[in-house]
Amino acid sequence: MFNLKKQERSVLIVLLASLLIGLSVIAYKKIHATSGVRIGHFDPGHESGASRRKIDINIAGPEELESLKGVGKVIAGRIIEHRDFHGAFSSAEDIKNVKGIGQVLFDKIKDDITVGE
Repeated sequence: MFNLKKQERSVLIVLLASLLIGLSVIAYKKIHATSGVRIGHFDPGHESGASRRKIDINIAGPEELESLKGVGKVIAGRIIEHRDFHGAFSSAEDIKNVKGIGQVLFDKIKDDITVGE
């Protein structure tokens, strides 16, 4: 059908294989996508005063931790590293043992965090 040289056919096959792999990855991600919201935990779309749920710092993922006032990617990563290395926090105040979280930041987030309910 096409009058292609052997090398051109090889390149075309590699490109088509790459395209198929890429489409497969996209399809897999769509099928296995999660919202990032954990049942029974903080949901930024539903906070309203007293009904706002606290973030459990012992199980929260990076996105949940970053939703706290003053906590960015770096501090969220440090919280998770600290938790993974030292084990679960026994009290919310223990989060001050994480590098970068002092009394000022703790005062900003203490009403929004918990260590289990």
